[in-house]
Parts: sequence; structure tokens; C-alpha cells
Amino acid sequence: MMIKKITPLFRNFCLMALISLLPFAAQAKEMHLRYEAYWGGFHIADFALSIVDSDTSFEHRFHLESRGLTRYFSNLSAVAVSKGRIIQPPSSVMSAGPISNAAADMTQAETYIAETYRTEYTNKRHFRWVEIDFGQPGSAANAVTGTSPIAGREDRWNPKDKGPEVLDRVEPEFRIGVNDPITLVPQIMAIVRAHMAGGPKTGVAKGFDGRRRFDMNITYLGTAKRTILEVVHDTYRVRIKPNPVAGFKKRHKTLWNNAAYDFYLSRDGNFTPLQIVPVDHGPVLTMVKVCDQECEIKAEED
Repeated sequence: MMIKKITPLFRNFCLMALISLLPFAAQAKEMHLRYEAYWGGFHIADFALSIVDSDTSFEHRFHLESRGLTRYFSNLSAVAVSKGRIIQPPSSVMSAGPISNAAADMTQAETYIAETYRTEYTNKRHFRWVEIDFGQPGSAANAVTGTSPIAGREDRWNPKDKGPEVLDRVEPEFRIGVNDPITLVPQIMAIVRAHMAGGPKTGVAKGFDGRRRFDMNITYLGTAKRTILEVVHDTYRVRIKPNPVAGFKKRHKTLWNNAAYDFYLSRDGNFTPLQIVPVDHGPVLTMVKVCDQECEIKAEED
């Protein structure tokens, strides 16, 4: 049944959404965006991203609430916070740090270096958190996790999972030079900007979410007319294809290997991700609002 596949695919979709949502951090110091996700015509999620950057540091926040049948079967809510520093080019960090792409030589592309990342989510069983400490450049990122019961669902919680538990499924050598899902975004957009200035059409960004190590393969596909919410937009079309590297269960690896998405970015100089569309199957993500402050996402009643 499709519903049995929703939870892993849904978490995959959350990651893909994160990776697409920081289009113009180089131009804007603060931005608050809201998106809706539909799958097969059904509303499955709302999510928001807040971007707050200074010249040398950043803090990015993500909030997701599942909707409709996805809410009924998974009861998934998630938040994430990423903090780190911004290196202005030119810098030796750009050739030795977490970026590994053509944008390393682009003078207009900043380098975002994640320092800490925390995500919290609730589902039918429990509340869970994951924290990542990225350490110093050249060292392996370290992740820990833990859970606690949810009021009224105590019988579904396994106290053996209460933590903190060190997440070590991914070998240390695979956790060097990586970034969390939110901080991957400026790397990906730097690859697109690099191509616009004459660089190659492809690049790779390395990610780590605490449990899984993955690459995001980025390919610029050209310009396209795209009708979104009954408005025709001039866009850049970019394809992002995930590649599992380490820490994946077999069934999740299969899902990730077939989860390429096309991103339609505005051609107004902002590279705004107007819509994210699966190449094969999955949710369609559409930007619906730019907020003056952090976009409010309310949880549905259980």
C-alpha cells in the first residue's frame, strides 16, 4: 500500500525541501518563506523556513507540519535549527572546507560552514531529537539522539531509546567535510551561480543528517517557462539527484536512488525556488508566501 511508504518518503521529501530553500542568502540577510506540499492532488504538508544571516554567521530555522492523511497515519511534526559561520571569499576554507564543487573559485559565492544542528520531531510513537556537532575543519562530525514519551501515547514509547545515544552507523571518514541538510543549500545555489558565470553545469554537495551520509548531485538543465498557481514564470531548471553513501537501510537506499527532483528557480536575479517537482513520483512543493517574520505553521488537531 502507498500509505506504508509515506513515512520514509515523507522524511526524504523533508530533506529535499530543505535543500532547495535558501536561494538568495547572498542578497538577503533575512527571509521567511512558506511552502505547501501536495502528492497526487492531496495536501500532505505545510512548511516554513526562516533565514537570518550576518556577514560572518547564520541561523536557519525549519518547521514542518504534516496534513491530511499523512497527518492521520504519521502525525509527523518537525523543526530544525542550523547555526554556523559564513566565510567571505577569497579564503583557503573554500578549497579545504565542506564545499566540493565548481563554486569554490567563485568570488561572489560565500561559504557556509555548519557548526551545530538540531532537529526535533514527533510522530505516532514519541518525541525524538538529533544533534550534530561538526567540530573543527578536517574533523568528523558527531551526532547523538534521544527520545521521550508523548502524553497519552506512553505505551508506544520504548524507554530503551531514551538516550542520549551516539549515532555511529556512518564511519568517521564519511563524516568529514559535510554539512547538515539546511546548510547544504548555499552550496547547491553556488554551483548554479558558478555555471551562470561560465562554470560547469554539474556539481556535488556532501550532506549528513546524523544517521545518513549522502551526496546531492546537481545538474543545470537550462531555462524553462513554468506555470505555477496560474502564473507563467521565467525560470531556471535545476535537477538534484541524491546519492546514498553510508548509513542507509536497504529499503531507504532504494527510495533515495529514485528520488530526483527538478527545481524551478526564478530568473529575476534572486534564484527563488518557486516550485520543486519530482522527476518520477513524490510530492510537489510550491512556494505560497513570503512572510515579514517567521511564517506561522499551525499543527492540526489530533
